[in-house]
Amino acid sequence: MNALDLILFVIAAVLLWSRHMRLSILLLAIEGVLLSLMVSISGQLELSSAFVALATLTIKAGLIPAVLSKMMSAFPIEVRKDHPLPLWAYAAGLVVTLGAGHIIQLLGPSHLVQNKFAFFCALSSVYLGMVMIVARHHLLSQIAALVSIENGLVLLGVSLAGSLPVIVELGILVDLAIAVSLLVWMGRRIHLAFQTADVAVLQRLKG
Repeated sequence: MNALDLILFVIAAVLLWSRHMRLSILLLAIEGVLLSLMVSISGQLELSSAFVALATLTIKAGLIPAVLSKMMSAFPIEVRKDHPLPLWAYAAGLVVTLGAGHIIQLLGPSHLVQNKFAFFCALSSVYLGMVMIVARHHLLSQIAALVSIENGLVLLGVSLAGSLPVIVELGILVDLAIAVSLLVWMGRRIHLAFQTADVAVLQRLKG
């Protein structure tokens, strides 16, 4: 499990760094496969856990990447890349990662964390996703950051509780699918209105 946790953390870091939307979509699909695999091997494989693993694989590794890829294909080639990551974002990424390690030290005496390494990877992934939302302006980068944060939150819950109830995991998947659908719809409207994929143009709407 620790290897999968580490891979998810590395993917979150690469998502923050990457400017290429095609790579970002591929990384999200890999995250979906890994999370599905984690559900499958986290305990005794029952019908409910098998269903959650299949749903995770279908939505996170199939549906969401396919929708984002189709959205990207509608963009001109010149807007399929994000701007270079600002220098402050690298510093912020390092700070939040170190902060996640410090939080583990603070929670150590409480014995709330069942898997410290998984907790570190999960919390760091969530923080890196938040940095990505602030630092990146591309529509697809914003959506990728949201999905990455949700993946980190799932891993965070597992590191604290050992596993999540099936109804909670399914609810998270449905909420994520709805949120991504709305963001894709809004993204297309923004692109049609402003002929760009940069969400910074929304500042023009300020009165």
